[in-house]
Amino acid sequence: MRLFRSLFDGFALWRRAKSHSTLIEALRNRLLFAGVCAVLIFSGISYRLADVMVLSQFIDCRSKNWTSPGIIQKADIVDRNGELLATSITTASCYADPSVVIDIDEAAAKLNEIPGMPGIDRIKQKLSNRKKHFVWLARHITPQLRTQIMDLGIPGVHMLKDYKRIYIHKNLFSHVIGCSDIDGEGIYGLERKFSKQLFIKDATDKRKLVTTLDLRMQAIVHEELERAVKKFGAAGGNAMLMTTNGELIAIVSLPDFNPNNLKSTTSDAMFNRNTLGVFEQGSILKILNVAIAIDSGAASLGTVFDATEPIKIGKYLINDFRGKKRPLTLAEAFVFSSNIASAKIAQAFGASVQKAYMKKFGMLDKPQIEIPEVGRPLIPAHWTEATTMSVAYGYGLAVSPLQLLATVTSIINGGVRIVPTVINRRHPRANDQIRLVSSETSAIVRELMRSAVCYGTAKKASIDGTSIFGKTGTAYKVSGRGYGSDSTRKRITTFIGGFPSDDPQYMLLVTLDDPKPSQETFGYVTAGWNVAPAAHDIFNRIVPILCESVGKASTPIKVLKYVKLEKR
Repeated sequence: MRLFRSLFDGFALWRRAKSHSTLIEALRNRLLFAGVCAVLIFSGISYRLADVMVLSQFIDCRSKNWTSPGIIQKADIVDRNGELLATSITTASCYADPSVVIDIDEAAAKLNEIPGMPGIDRIKQKLSNRKKHFVWLARHITPQLRTQIMDLGIPGVHMLKDYKRIYIHKNLFSHVIGCSDIDGEGIYGLERKFSKQLFIKDATDKRKLVTTLDLRMQAIVHEELERAVKKFGAAGGNAMLMTTNGELIAIVSLPDFNPNNLKSTTSDAMFNRNTLGVFEQGSILKILNVAIAIDSGAASLGTVFDATEPIKIGKYLINDFRGKKRPLTLAEAFVFSSNIASAKIAQAFGASVQKAYMKKFGMLDKPQIEIPEVGRPLIPAHWTEATTMSVAYGYGLAVSPLQLLATVTSIINGGVRIVPTVINRRHPRANDQIRLVSSETSAIVRELMRSAVCYGTAKKASIDGTSIFGKTGTAYKVSGRGYGSDSTRKRITTFIGGFPSDDPQYMLLVTLDDPKPSQETFGYVTAGWNVAPAAHDIFNRIVPILCESVGKASTPIKVLKYVKLEKR
């Protein structure tokens, strides 16, 4: 009996042990399952955090749901001496991936507290499209703001290395260098013309856009033109300094603008008067008139034209400002700027010859230059005898100052056509050797222009010790359908000339838009009283820098034989 009980108790213990082992095994399996689930859940959370905080930085920009920011660095622009004019600096820009922003309202509220960020409603609008993976929040922010934004730790808000275009001298070169938009795309001037060529791939690319501009000359011309505009109460002004082979070393248009801050820029300030300002040039065209007469053989320096009485054409009267009221030689007609004699000189060679020369001079076509903002000339629909006579003294044909400067320079530099440029050329253009007038004609025109500075309307442009040659021009501005009454007429005054007269190296053009009379000018508003003194001030500063030696100024010899000098 005792043995049986012992066997029964042993069997019961075995059953309890087996049941306990099963329970332990079940508990072990449950713990293992729970552990696996915990690991999976933790891994999922870790992946999500990594995706939000790290991996989204490296999302493939070529994905169909991703818009690339397209950030590209641009090459520097320098002047002829290597001085930096425009460059790109490294900045940071803030963007967001709306698809991973957890709480839009919270993110917008935090970002709204950062200076320079869009308003809270704008931020919410940018973040609300969950299908997008890229939206800009702020461009070109300061290092301080970058730190503040990143310290917020908002999932989906990131920083990118960016480049901002900087114009070192602000408004000094605004109308020629131009400007770029926030993405670096050129929208004006050389930045627009060479926008694609200026993009560089990496830091090893050391390309630069080398211009013909000279920082020193640009600063002088800008300063003196600004002073003249203020002094004579002009609405604006423009000036260009160019070598006689066509390289522009200074080009200024006022008013101008700061390309670093386009928000406050007006359309008037962005208007380049040198290339887009197309207007009638007045007596400056008398340079072309005498060049045609001499080169075509229609007249010589001593040919006489009667300027005693005005010429009536229909309802219009061609008259002289403070005229001599006597017969004038061609030389006198130019030196004393006679409209009457100039019209009669044009009659001597006629409309067909005049138009052919104007075509050859390039006055009837759009001028060539790398600046994209260039205006076309306004040409008479019918080239009648009246047109021929009015064009002779500067009316009926409207061109830009750039076009005028290129033509006059081509005539006085030996008679060979030049094409203006603001980019350093390694190879001359094929049409640089096109002859416009003979070298003899070119020399005579230079001496005539030298006489105008010595004895004529351009005397106030003269400086001591240098053979300045030039010509002034005063033109009425078109107002409505005409030029207005005597009391309301507005004028554009221009000087064009260069130095030295025996071997010209540099040409200068200066224009003032609607200068006002003053006590200093004795009530006159003609070019000899305002723009000629402005040219004098520029010459006085640039000649010592550009000329290695300044010798004794030469005086006209051939021309004086045909000019009767008298008190006016």
